[in-house]
Amino acid sequence: MGYDMDKMNSSRVSISVVWVLVVVAAFHGTLSEQTATGQTVEQTSPPAPVSIDPPIVDFGKVPPGSKLPAKFAIRNLGSKPITIKSVIPSCKCTGVNALAGSVIAPGASVELLATLEVPGTPGEKEAKVFLTFEGFGAPRMAVIKADASLPIRASPAYIDSLKSVVEGTIQVTSEDGKPFSILSAGGATPMFVGFDLAKDAPSAQYTLRWRVPNTPCELMPLWWIVETDRANCPLVAMRIRNECTGSAADPTKTARYWFFPEALGVAGRLCAGESTVVPIVIEHYNPRGKGAIVRPDWAEVKAVRSLSPQLTATLDGIRPGGKDDLAVLIRVSPTAGVNGVIYGMVEIETATGKGVCAISMQACEKQVESKP
Repeated sequence: MGYDMDKMNSSRVSISVVWVLVVVAAFHGTLSEQTATGQTVEQTSPPAPVSIDPPIVDFGKVPPGSKLPAKFAIRNLGSKPITIKSVIPSCKCTGVNALAGSVIAPGASVELLATLEVPGTPGEKEAKVFLTFEGFGAPRMAVIKADASLPIRASPAYIDSLKSVVEGTIQVTSEDGKPFSILSAGGATPMFVGFDLAKDAPSAQYTLRWRVPNTPCELMPLWWIVETDRANCPLVAMRIRNECTGSAADPTKTARYWFFPEALGVAGRLCAGESTVVPIVIEHYNPRGKGAIVRPDWAEVKAVRSLSPQLTATLDGIRPGGKDDLAVLIRVSPTAGVNGVIYGMVEIETATGKGVCAISMQACEKQVESKP
């Protein structure tokens, strides 16, 4: 099946402008906090005499969508008590425990608890937690890393179509080294490099040629999807990096006060009559108001509807998040008679407006067992 692109209107914004400004402020002695509290901390003051153990927690390869808890010990190496001023994650994908205001005695330590939410699509993820201390300007940093990995990996994990590049190659490899077959790529017959589908046996690694359409931005797909015959990894989705696929792809997000951090849900393999629930996260968005929530009803989800005849989509529920994000639980199913890769658009409506995300799945006909 080809891409359903007519109503594409989704975006991916990795971090809000406000979040960036807060982290930058932390790096430079938290100037905004100094102004608000009347305290003065010289930016040239030395870092606090603390150690962070371990400095990096690396989870290695993990399934996409994992929630990973990490622990760090923040120890006071000095001879005087130290007060934690702020604890600021580098992105909203990371939650931390409330340590601001905690006093660490000399030689003592406190525990920093952080949870990294890994994206639902493959790729490396790194999050930082910046800690500032009263009387010290430079922050200290704890780092969490993970590699969201599927049984079949694409390298690179994205399609680099910036600066008018319309084609290139990627490698697709099975992590266990076992052969597999590629059924489609980018919604079309795969274009193999150095492999003849008619003559060669299935391989554990392929080089694929990709092409993206030279098309107006409103028709540019956000994702390039490889379909395989692996039951545990039917689809591998790669983000298309293109001038058309950034924040400009969702022009209504400012007016409705929310956006999609990841505007794709992968439902896996579903046969006719089967359904599954796909969580789609929406996040508050108000850069002009420095993140202030002026419309609390931005999170009141009214409806979910499919814009594609290839699939059905209904609202299954809401999974609360923080004060500025939540997961919309969407129950999806392939339409009867549809086979192959589905890349369909689904509309989410809240009290403040509508946004469109993509749902992809591998549709199949349900096998009927013959009676003896």
